[in-house]
Amino acid sequence: MVSAWAASPTPTRWTCSSPSTSSCSNVPRTSPPPWCSPARPPSTASSPAHPPRADPATRVHDTPISSYAEAGVDLDLAQRAKAGLSSAVASTATPLTLDAFGAFGGVIRLPADIPDPAIVASIDGVGTKLHLAIEMGRPADAGRDLVNHCLNDVAVQNARPIAFLDYVAADRLDPEVLTSLVQGMAAACRDAGVSIVGGETALMPDTYAPGRYDAVGAVIGVASAANLPDPANVSVGDVCIGLPSSGPHTNGYSLARELLTIYDRDTTIGDQSLEDALLAPHLSYLSEFATAFAVPGTRVAAHITGGGIAENLERVLPESVTALIDTTVWPQPPIFEAIADGLDVSPAEMFRVFNMGVGAILVASPDTATHLLEELPHALRVGTIADRHQSPVELTPTP
Repeated sequence: MVSAWAASPTPTRWTCSSPSTSSCSNVPRTSPPPWCSPARPPSTASSPAHPPRADPATRVHDTPISSYAEAGVDLDLAQRAKAGLSSAVASTATPLTLDAFGAFGGVIRLPADIPDPAIVASIDGVGTKLHLAIEMGRPADAGRDLVNHCLNDVAVQNARPIAFLDYVAADRLDPEVLTSLVQGMAAACRDAGVSIVGGETALMPDTYAPGRYDAVGAVIGVASAANLPDPANVSVGDVCIGLPSSGPHTNGYSLARELLTIYDRDTTIGDQSLEDALLAPHLSYLSEFATAFAVPGTRVAAHITGGGIAENLERVLPESVTALIDTTVWPQPPIFEAIADGLDVSPAEMFRVFNMGVGAILVASPDTATHLLEELPHALRVGTIADRHQSPVELTPTP
């Protein structure tokens, strides 16, 4: 087909003088319609007020640009960048995986042991924490964070994650960076028993700044429709159980990154460098959620992300109750004190932006809570459910 087009004579373009230009629109023709005349060749003269356009997509070239590469999209480099991904993707295969690397769509079987299966899906990114991973040369960490964030978002709904897909876009693709990024995703998927079933890369030089890239992940989980958590089951007297975070996880980094404007990346924060404290992994709570939901009396779970404890816990509560959270009962990772003190951020704003040391909250009946506090390492009782007050979640003491 390509050779047939190449052998065809170059058609003459005709400009249209018809009031209705949609009937012509400069379409190549071998003979003109009656209202058209041959197009004038473009002028070679330049005007100071109208300099020649530099955009490769609009320039007129006498010869083709591999030219795609000259325009900023190097397909050969993209192919080399993607060549090293197959082994990382293959390492995530599970018994549910149907091998289709490079296919147009990922395919995976549904688990046979989940009755009345319902698909639970989520999509997210890692926000501006990605800037730190790029600047500090740690793309694998970004890949891991991306997966764990997505896994938690479906696991709080008592779903078993089975498949993951990613999208990576950049001004150009560095093969080593892309491979490291996907290897980070693959490592997190292997830990969770989740298969990478698809991905997409995009070269977008006019969209992303040189050296920058973005990564988005989507996870597919399966839950029994009858076992999806129902906020209506939350009752007065139920107990709130907090699961500790490692730091900001993947939220609040537009603020947190400002620490690097006043401190060196090697500055000690607690027992870590500032770099390591900022890039501490977004923890996966997959095992904790599975353990909790296997015990009757576990009501709901919340993944504490952007908006902090109050906004995320509210999402899983009925309008008839208030969660009373005691913020003094858990230790906060030192990075939060560094942000608050170094950037002069009020306690109220800190609790609204960050998880403040609690990455997830479970709500359970008193008896179930007692059992879970024994079963789940590092879990803490952080509050109780009361009759509705003015707000759905109240933090005490008030930040």
